[in-house]
Amino acid sequence: MSELAPTTPRAVISVVLADDHDILRQGIKMLLSLQPAIEVVGEARTGREAVEQTLELHPQVVVLDISMPDMDGLEACKQIRAHAPATNVLILTMHESEEYFFQALRAGAAGYLVKKAAPTDLHMAILSVAQGGAFLYPGLAKALVRAYAAAPFTPSQTT
Repeated sequence: MSELAPTTPRAVISVVLADDHDILRQGIKMLLSLQPAIEVVGEARTGREAVEQTLELHPQVVVLDISMPDMDGLEACKQIRAHAPATNVLILTMHESEEYFFQALRAGAAGYLVKKAAPTDLHMAILSVAQGGAFLYPGLAKALVRAYAAAPFTPSQTT
């Protein structure tokens, strides 16, 4: 007689979505609802609401737009990272400029994805940042490599 191995429940990644466009936020929520490993636990229309939702709900990931009223996503990212360091931030934006990309990284974002990306990229990005990794939109990741290669080397950078 063989014994069945006990099944362990799959961990579900809790997510707060923040975008000031209701139809877009609802569409992303519906898209993510197709992923059994992801649960949208909160929604926000402004950066300030995103920070409040994060402090109240303690999600693993906050998906933030940059351009929002009341407080933009970059400032919200800074505040989330300062007050909820266990929560990782994924920027989801229409902005493909290197300037916004570097500002997001300096604000503490673990990922940066543009809205024209494939739905599978969003899923992969959320999984990656939830696990403590990083996810960078490929076209902008090249800019990071260029900036790193151009930076002066100092002995303190060695391990």
